[in-house]
Amino acid sequence: GAYAPLDLIGDFLRGVENLLLDIRRYPDKVKAATEALVEPIMNYALAHKNIGATLAFIPLHLNEYLSPKLYKEFYWPTLNEFIVRLVKDGFKVMVFFEGRHDAHLETILELPKGWGVAYFEKTDVVKAKEVLKGHTCVMGGIPMGLIVGGTPAQIDEYVKNLLEKVKPGGGFILAPGVG
Repeated sequence: GAYAPLDLIGDFLRGVENLLLDIRRYPDKVKAATEALVEPIMNYALAHKNIGATLAFIPLHLNEYLSPKLYKEFYWPTLNEFIVRLVKDGFKVMVFFEGRHDAHLETILELPKGWGVAYFEKTDVVKAKEVLKGHTCVMGGIPMGLIVGGTPAQIDEYVKNLLEKVKPGGGFILAPGVG
C-alpha cells in the first residue's frame, strides 16, 4: 500500500478543505510538501519488497476534486514519479482512481507501457479503455448502485453489454466500482 503525497497531506495533515485552500494560498509550500513526502512514502512501499510483495496498491481520491490544470500542477508530478520508481523497482502498481477520473485519463499515458492496472470507480471504462488501449490494463465497470439495486437480470444484461464494448483486445478486468 502507498499514498499519493497530496492525498496524504489532505487526509492526515491538513484536511481536504484546508489543503484545497492551501493550493490557492500557498502553492509553493504545497508543492514542496508533496515533494518532501515522496521518499518516506517510497521507503514505506519498498519495505514490503522484503516480504515478497510485487504489487503496490495506491488509492486516490483528491484527483476528482482538481481541475486538469491543478491536477497536472499539484497532484500528478509526484504521483507519476512515485509510480515510475515503483515500476523500475520491479513492482506492478494498481491505482484505484476514486470518483471520476475522466478529465485526467491522458496523464496515465505518461507512465511506462504495462506499468500496472488502472482501477476506476465511476470513470467511464469504455472511454478509459479507448484512451489507454495497449498501454494500461483497465479495471472496473460495474456501478455499485446496480449491484445494490439491480435485479440479477439487469446486472446480467449490463455486464454482457459492457463486455461487448471492452472485451476486444484484452486489457480489461471486470469488477465492481468499489471492492
